[in-house]
Amino acid sequence: MTDTMKLRQYIPDHAVTTIPALALLFAVHYFLSGDRPADPGIEFADGAPDFYDHWQRQRETDPLDIDAELQRLELDDAARDHLIRELLHQGKFQQARTQLLEVAAAAVLQDDQVRLGDTLLLLGEVAINQQELGAAEIYLQEALYLAMEQDHLDGAARGYQLLGQLNIRARELARRASNTYDELWQARNSIARGYYQGVNDKLQEVIRQNLEIRRYGAAADAWEALASLHARVNDDYQAQLARFEAARLFASTGQMSQVQRIIDDADRRLISDTDFAAVEREIQALFDAHQQDLIKTSQARDYQMLYHHYLRQGQPERAWKFRIKASQALADTSDRAMYQRQADVIAVLYSSNFAMDRAKKYLDQAVAIYRESGASESLQQTHEMESLIY
Repeated sequence: MTDTMKLRQYIPDHAVTTIPALALLFAVHYFLSGDRPADPGIEFADGAPDFYDHWQRQRETDPLDIDAELQRLELDDAARDHLIRELLHQGKFQQARTQLLEVAAAAVLQDDQVRLGDTLLLLGEVAINQQELGAAEIYLQEALYLAMEQDHLDGAARGYQLLGQLNIRARELARRASNTYDELWQARNSIARGYYQGVNDKLQEVIRQNLEIRRYGAAADAWEALASLHARVNDDYQAQLARFEAARLFASTGQMSQVQRIIDDADRRLISDTDFAAVEREIQALFDAHQQDLIKTSQARDYQMLYHHYLRQGQPERAWKFRIKASQALADTSDRAMYQRQADVIAVLYSSNFAMDRAKKYLDQAVAIYRESGASESLQQTHEMESLIY
């Protein structure tokens, strides 16, 4: 059996039919205090589901192995290699992606398809860790397509493995969003029934979790629930501070109608004119930053369109310059701009059911290649990923 025939047997129908459509996709996405003493006999009913810990462990034990991935890439530019390592170690993923796109562009000009594929794989892995799953899929499908064209079994297996990981991550994020939604509902219910003990800590955790998974609107809702809790125990000062925190999040995602509602309802007896003016200035600055982010993301979208245009025109050098410009435009935007538009938690959770099916298909392909090639370590790693399919 020829190498080409060997590779083609590992290409699932859904991969073949999906790849040509990717040329039309854009890589720019907009999917941007203490308690008062309570009655000690009243307990808050805890209870994130047991599977929450399962997903939490996956998130904590599946980091990006920066040194191993860059060693795999084998850059011949020591200065760029050091810069990318530093950016990744510092969590500056968008800046690192810009540098990696420059590496990819150089590979395109040198017709180094193996280097290009490896770079796209790393770009996909970085985007997964940045929670930019849409962009990650584009990079990984491009890398998979190159591996198919070059009959590169190892590259194809790695692409399938990372696509499986991407879909597992999508499910993980959906579960975490669902759990925080459930916890927020329980907290609101406890407040309404007068059960206050432990609710403050629960809401603080809901806020932390939502910020971590970039659901800023849900975090703002949790701040307002916390304000309601403080108001119920007659701590009006803490209640107002919590509402101002919600207002800051609303402003930073452009929801000024929500901000105005909070500002209009502020109790001026609890805050000096000087402090109130400072809050208003801060909120306006956050909104102004949001507006600037919108301009940058719009520029990035235009650059990405030009990338696709020149690619279709057969001008790869010019095309990749615009792809890099798109990444540079996004490098200075905040996470809030990138994740400001997210689907309702029920829709996210429903969609994640299909992510599990895709994860299994992709990982099955990786397992088949690794088993035939005798790559035992990679095979074991893929089996460990399969155990996370839920």
